[in-house]
Amino acid sequence: MERNSRRGFVSLAAVTGGLLLTGPPAVANPRPHQAPDGSRTSGRERLNKTLVLRAFARQNNGGSFYEILDERVLWTVVNGRTYRSKREFLDEGSAPILTRLATYLHMTPQNLWADGDTVIARFEGNATALDGLPYRNEYCWVLTLRGNAVVRAYAYLDMVAVAELMDRIPEPGPTSRGQN
Repeated sequence: MERNSRRGFVSLAAVTGGLLLTGPPAVANPRPHQAPDGSRTSGRERLNKTLVLRAFARQNNGGSFYEILDERVLWTVVNGRTYRSKREFLDEGSAPILTRLATYLHMTPQNLWADGDTVIARFEGNATALDGLPYRNEYCWVLTLRGNAVVRAYAYLDMVAVAELMDRIPEPGPTSRGQN
């Protein structure tokens, strides 16, 4: 960075003439796709949205959404904690919820947005808990994809619904149905 005698350091944006704010030139995306809402999406954005939609479909057909996670994913539950690998997240983040469910968590996408390698998914999750009562939650995940896998995630969800589930149902033993 350059030194400015009156203001300390000159910002990198000022040094580059604001190029950081303008994004890549139009030739970087010569064939944008016109979405139904009139916005333009790149081929990469369409692919990322498709990968996420397929992961939702996999979850809803008895598989696992989490197959799309990179082994070294960083998964942050906002107002919670950050898990530093797929295994850590599955064992410590997702299993305490999923093992208290009698059915798979059905994920119903409400909205899906993409911007480059970031996909934002807002969805509802519904299942039947081990006590026979419903478990319902609303989620918003901000996912960063690289090489067709999620490498970074920020998960926003109703932590009151999670706490109620945890309080109602004691931690199942090792013979419980793990749904990872």
